[in-house]
Amino acid sequence: MVGSLHFAELTVQTSSDRPHRDTVTRVSVRLAVLAVVGVLLAPLTAHAGQITLAWNPSTSTVAGYAVYYGTSAGVYSGSVDVGNQTTAAVNSLTNGVRYYFVVKAYTTAGVYSSPSNEVNGVSGASSFTDSQLTLGVSVVRAVHVTELRTRINGLRAVRGLSAAAWTDATLASGFTASKAIHVTELRSALNAVYSALARTPPTYTDPSPVAGSTVIKAAHIAELRAAVLAVE
Repeated sequence: MVGSLHFAELTVQTSSDRPHRDTVTRVSVRLAVLAVVGVLLAPLTAHAGQITLAWNPSTSTVAGYAVYYGTSAGVYSGSVDVGNQTTAAVNSLTNGVRYYFVVKAYTTAGVYSSPSNEVNGVSGASSFTDSQLTLGVSVVRAVHVTELRTRINGLRAVRGLSAAAWTDATLASGFTASKAIHVTELRSALNAVYSALARTPPTYTDPSPVAGSTVIKAAHIAELRAAVLAVE
């Protein structure tokens, strides 16, 4: 391995579209990097099936960079050679799943550096359809339920839980009225994620929806979204 050991300060910035507000989180991390690498990795944006990354260029002459990624910290099942550039979009990711990334620089002789610091992000985690539901006004639609199912199963996968099974597994696009069982199943599947994280499950409006009696409304969807975002 070439180069001496130095320390650098990394600032990781992530942004997400929460209902009613935008939030930005900055975390400072002190890490060791080899001079031949000089790579400081940070996630920039997350879109459906894609996360874009950026890093500082190496302080040494390199031929290019390779991005390594996976769904568990420190375990990278995928990689992509991005050439000699310091930003890259990793595509074909599963929405709602958290991915972990590192970058390595390489020379023309095919010698790879040590990995950069690790960062992570959730693909497709930036927003929901009709992100700002109006209580008492917004109509619950098929896409609202389908998106929550996808995001919750993504969270379950990261925590080693099996995918939840859903009543009415495929909802027609013209669907405008959810059933009590749809909300109950979403809550139960998400509560298992909270239990796996040793966190207290959320509290919900109408905690025990009754089929044929409880009207499914925007508040039920908004609460589930907030609970999903809290653990993504």
